[in-house]
Amino acid sequence: MDERKFQEIIRFAMDKESRANQFYLSASQVAKHSGAKELFLDLAKEEEGHRRLLENLDMEKVSQSRIEKVPDLMISDYLMEIEFKPDLSYAEILRVAMKMEERSLKLYEDMKEKNTDEEIKKLFTFLANEEAKHKYRLEKIYDEEVLK
Repeated sequence: MDERKFQEIIRFAMDKESRANQFYLSASQVAKHSGAKELFLDLAKEEEGHRRLLENLDMEKVSQSRIEKVPDLMISDYLMEIEFKPDLSYAEILRVAMKMEERSLKLYEDMKEKNTDEEIKKLFTFLANEEAKHKYRLEKIYDEEVLK
């Protein structure tokens, strides 16, 4: 894969991570429960960490990375999309977050399938795996704290 194409994909992914970071910061400001505020601040830091990881990523690191199988609780698959608003409950904010991560995961998986270049496929697999980790974490929290 040429360097220009690689950098274009990385910039796109970094932008998605920045938007996710902003979403979680906004969610932390409207969350009423201190535990929820902490969770969303933690998720915002995680997204910023992913943005920094992408900023320093090169194709060699991607090709050497091990992709772990991430469990999929499939909770978000059965939830309807809702719009983020300041008066959402903790459970609703988690729903918005799960759907956001689900969309990102699907986008990277679709982009992987549409490419024939093996290096590009590996990059999108890496990015999809990162989103799968986010989705799993949120679904686990939702399962333990909302569905209990």
